[in-house]
Amino acid sequence: MHSLRLPGETDQQFRSRAERTVIIANHLIDAALSNHYIQDYIADPFLPYSVDSQRRNPTVRIDYDEAYAICGIGEGLRAAKHKHWGDGPYILPLEPDDPVDSVFVLYVFKQGSRYNRRFEQRRRLKQLLGKRFRTLVERAKYKRTTRRLFLETLTDDEARAIRRLINVEPAIFWRAARARVFLDLPPRATQLYLPFPEE
Repeated sequence: MHSLRLPGETDQQFRSRAERTVIIANHLIDAALSNHYIQDYIADPFLPYSVDSQRRNPTVRIDYDEAYAICGIGEGLRAAKHKHWGDGPYILPLEPDDPVDSVFVLYVFKQGSRYNRRFEQRRRLKQLLGKRFRTLVERAKYKRTTRRLFLETLTDDEARAIRRLINVEPAIFWRAARARVFLDLPPRATQLYLPFPEE
C-alpha cells in the first residue's frame, strides 16, 4: 500500500503538511467557485459542471514564466508536459475574471514573453509574405532544415519575395522564422475611425 508520508517524516510533520494541503485545496476550490465563467457553467444544465465537480477537481491557473494554462490540475500538467515556457509549473487560484473554456484547456501567452513574440513574429511574416509565399515560414522553422539547406532549396522567386516583402536577406529570414532574431516588422494596417463633422 502506498503511504502518503514522506520518508523520515514525524507524526507532527505529517499532520502539519496535511493541514497545509487542506488549506491550499480549499483556497483553490473557493477561487474556482468565485470565477464568473465557472458560475455560468454550473448554472447551465447542459454542461458537466457542478459545485461537487469543482470540489473534486478545481479549475486552476497553472503558471509558467511565459504562459499559463487554465484547467484542472491533472489535465493541465499533462497538456503542458512538453511545453517550454520557462520556470513552472506553479498552481495558482483562479481570478474571478480569468477566462475559462467549458471544454478545452485554455493557454494564455503572457505579453512580451519570448514564446509569444516568436508566435506573433511568425504570424506576421506569413501575413507579409501572402498566400503564395507564406509556406516559407514553415519551411524555415522545420527543425531538420538547416540554414544551408534552406538557402540551397530557395528559388529565385522566393528569395526576391523575402527581400521585397520582408526587407531582409534570406539568411536573416531563416533566423527570424526560428526565433533566433526578432525583426522590426511593420504593423498590420488597421481601419481607423474618420472624424466626420456632425450635421
